[in-house]
Amino acid sequence: GTLIYRNRISSETIFVTALHQQTGGIVGVERKGRLWLVTVDDDVIVPYISTTLNNYELAIRLASRANLRGAEDLFTNQFTRLFQMGQYKEAAQVAADSPQGILRTQKTIHLFQELPTQPGQGSPLMQYFGVLLEKGKLNPLESLELARP
Repeated sequence: GTLIYRNRISSETIFVTALHQQTGGIVGVERKGRLWLVTVDDDVIVPYISTTLNNYELAIRLASRANLRGAEDLFTNQFTRLFQMGQYKEAAQVAADSPQGILRTQKTIHLFQELPTQPGQGSPLMQYFGVLLEKGKLNPLESLELARP
């Protein structure tokens, strides 16, 4: 694993910890009876990893896996780069993995609609929807678009 952040929160030994359901953090009790609650700020962890640690790959993986905000520019730039290089399936995968569905928009659908169909292959839009369906469900906008004749 990669060390993201380390800081001493108490000079006393924390002897018991447990998950804090409401925040997703950890609650701990130290020897003197003080109670600690440690959480991660979901809005800043991904930008911290990408800018302070310069670890773009980890920022993208964490944002995608935990559906966290903060990597919008990273995902958008990666999608644009792949799309411009003609790597449409890979670009569709980036859109499918994008946290908070930031790339699953009308603009993305339109980009795939504008692509010409290659001989012997399905339409790029149908390939895009196929990648999305492999990941899970379509959002309402995608469902409507797929149902159009």
